[in-house]
Amino acid sequence: MNLVPRRFQNITKELSEEQAEQLRHPIEPGYTVEVKPPKDKDIPTTLTRFVRGITEIQTKWLKTRNVSPITAFEIRRSTPSQIRFQYTVPTKRLERKLRTHLTTEIPGVKFDTGTKGLPVTAEDAVGGGYLSAGRMDCYPFRTSFDDPPMNSVATSLHRHAMQDTKVVIQLLFQPVAGKPLRRWYWKRRAYQRRNYLKKEKEKLWGSRSPTKREKTQAQQVEAKAGSKRFHTSIRFAVIGAQEYTPSRIKELAGGFNIYENRDSGQYLDITTLSPVLENRLIQFCQAIANRRFQGWSRSFHTSTKELSALVSLPNQPMKNIENAQP
Repeated sequence: MNLVPRRFQNITKELSEEQAEQLRHPIEPGYTVEVKPPKDKDIPTTLTRFVRGITEIQTKWLKTRNVSPITAFEIRRSTPSQIRFQYTVPTKRLERKLRTHLTTEIPGVKFDTGTKGLPVTAEDAVGGGYLSAGRMDCYPFRTSFDDPPMNSVATSLHRHAMQDTKVVIQLLFQPVAGKPLRRWYWKRRAYQRRNYLKKEKEKLWGSRSPTKREKTQAQQVEAKAGSKRFHTSIRFAVIGAQEYTPSRIKELAGGFNIYENRDSGQYLDITTLSPVLENRLIQFCQAIANRRFQGWSRSFHTSTKELSALVSLPNQPMKNIENAQP
């Protein structure tokens, strides 16, 4: 619940030339690869082997600090006629691994040099929002699909939708490592939730055994708590939408409804950025441009299976998706 009156909130911020230049050319290093999925070929619904292949867990300071590399997956639409899918990694070694594992999992995929920064110019109005876990993030998202779930997100960006708006959808992920106290506390809460779901429920008129759904939820929570996990953040940068920014964010977020898990009840909740200070919007866009967990990231834990579904590539035939040429 937002207690700040609407007239004091800022949904968009008009950029100066200096601010636009900073967002177009971020200072953070990295290697960005645009990925072009093959046309008329089978594409895996999720990219499990790819995620496992590029995962590197690194710590320092007696394993208390997490210095594992941060990977960014982005869906960008600078013009209605073209959607780009790209990954960004911090080192050349990881870029080679990324290309190798994606080629192995998706034969026929092609690569090109990706785009850094945000597609902004002076006097553009920028706004944003993010998705967060609707329930405790020990409850898993949906991971089983008949088609790549990214089809749903790509469909929301078809060439006739939001023609006045430039969009960057960014998903950041980093392996959970280091910070032993935080990891212990997260696991403790997860297993407490599992135990609650499995036990008999006391009622005023007696007690009842756990339902079949509760038993399923307990198994899913236990499986996620015992698996490798990733800090994950999903953010939207919306450019040029003016007062329609909240509507655009809801339209984009609708593509992620496919990840709702009916068994666990987990879903992705939408938040439109509406701070009192306009500079917070610039900081949010700068965090997206720099591809860093900072400023309104609202990260949550995902398992390897969940992340593999979130970073999938579409096989949807759309005129504004540039596919790999045979």
